[in-house]
Amino acid sequence: MTVGELVEFLEKYPDDLRVVVNGYEDGYDDISPERISTTKIELDAGKHDWEGQHNAPLHVDESTDDPKIVDALVFHRAPYY
Repeated sequence: MTVGELVEFLEKYPDDLRVVVNGYEDGYDDISPERISTTKIELDAGKHDWEGQHNAPLHVDESTDDPKIVDALVFHRAPYY
């Protein structure tokens, strides 16, 4: 999903609808704006069923020209206290 697709998708919902992510083992956690960042990911790199579909690339620098390594917007769970 791209940012444009996400914006288009979210336009269907009321502005005050809460946004959450699934918790580590159970329940739901809030998304916090300061916990949103961009990072490089390697597409389709997850090897095990407990991993996500994509993963952090092993070696990346500015000269990396691998089409499977892309920038992504990452939503991290807000810490629960």
